[in-house]
Amino acid sequence: MRFSRNKLYCIRAINIIILETNLSRFQMARVPTGIPGFDELIEGGFIENDVILLIGGPGAGKSTFGAQYLYEGITSYDEPGVYITFEETPARIMRNMWRHGWDLERLIKEDKLRIIRADPIAYGRYIEKNRDPDSNKETDTRTIETVLRQIYANVQEIGAKRLFIDSMTSLKISPDPVNVRYIILEFIKNIENFDCTTLITSEMHRETDHFTVEEYLAEGVICLKVFRIGGERIRAIDILKMRGTKHDEVLRPYVMSDHGIFVYPSQSVIGKEADVFSTEIFSSRGTLDETELR
Repeated sequence: MRFSRNKLYCIRAINIIILETNLSRFQMARVPTGIPGFDELIEGGFIENDVILLIGGPGAGKSTFGAQYLYEGITSYDEPGVYITFEETPARIMRNMWRHGWDLERLIKEDKLRIIRADPIAYGRYIEKNRDPDSNKETDTRTIETVLRQIYANVQEIGAKRLFIDSMTSLKISPDPVNVRYIILEFIKNIENFDCTTLITSEMHRETDHFTVEEYLAEGVICLKVFRIGGERIRAIDILKMRGTKHDEVLRPYVMSDHGIFVYPSQSVIGKEADVFSTEIFSSRGTLDETELR
């Protein structure tokens, strides 16, 4: 059977429309972090309902990154959020974030934000004291279930769309490595069903070739690094993976300013030609000019 040229053009156009329609079904909604300069490194934001891991050493800005993610979600995108802390008290968190001009207390009063302190160790001791004699794994499992119920209840009560958990390290309460892997696996798999786009922090492992189970389970992994170069502290953000996203693969500098974290997406920490850490883009005080983002 032969088709005329016009019919072939029509068939081709129909096939293109069908293909575009099918592809649109797979286009995933994006959740902007609201952190200046960062979203353009990940095609506009996280994929909705993904679990993202944020790793880094002490002082890298993990808690600030997470709080800013929640604050911007509420104030810029009208998306309520829940902040789960395993270490700091809510009062201390609100005090520390006030430094950046973020009035978290007001958002709590407006029922747009919850800051919840969950203590896995305390839960574990309570369950251990009141359980029937059995394996440690049962105690660990019931502890995580208690934490998950508390998180889910708060998410449901305010209709939260963003969740920040600080930090995954505090959940590694079992002395048995096998139990730890099981706890982390169960925790992340349950969080994926909470209908929230979740950011979880974890401490960076000292061994560069060592990867934790949460790094494999999370849909994305972001690493906040801090270097000492010539007496200056230089911060860099490294997106190790972001499934379903064509993400940036260059070390990009960021700063901790009075207004939170600023990422400089067009700058590189390592000079391509000299292959050395470049400090030319930094001022004499080790920070970048924020006007570059405007």
